[in-house]
Amino acid sequence: MKTYKTLKGECLCGEVSWQLSGPYEFFGMCQCSRCRKATGAAFATNLFVKAEQFKWLSGKEMVDEYVMEEPNTFGNAFCKKCGSRSPRFSPARGWMMAPLGSTMETPEIEPTLVCAKDHTDWFKKLEEML
Repeated sequence: MKTYKTLKGECLCGEVSWQLSGPYEFFGMCQCSRCRKATGAAFATNLFVKAEQFKWLSGKEMVDEYVMEEPNTFGNAFCKKCGSRSPRFSPARGWMMAPLGSTMETPEIEPTLVCAKDHTDWFKKLEEML
């Protein structure tokens, strides 16, 4: 049986922290217009795990969430103090979604680019910029 490392993440101010462990359900790099608005970047990097593989370490009460009305149901969780993205429960799949940029470790799963049709023209593939 494969052993997975435990990834720890935290918000910018350190009030909210969490950990998650594999096996990971999905590692998505989404470049849709909603994810770009939520992150202020070319794409969001999110790691999904089953709820029992996720644990809040501190500051769960400091997390707030914005959820769009149906039919969209897109959401964004964030620290009330510093505004950094934080994990949120994804009811559509029953998984916890954690912003991978908030951890300094690499998960044992390859990313998948999602929402390729809803992207911005100014974004270039990372390989082209190196």
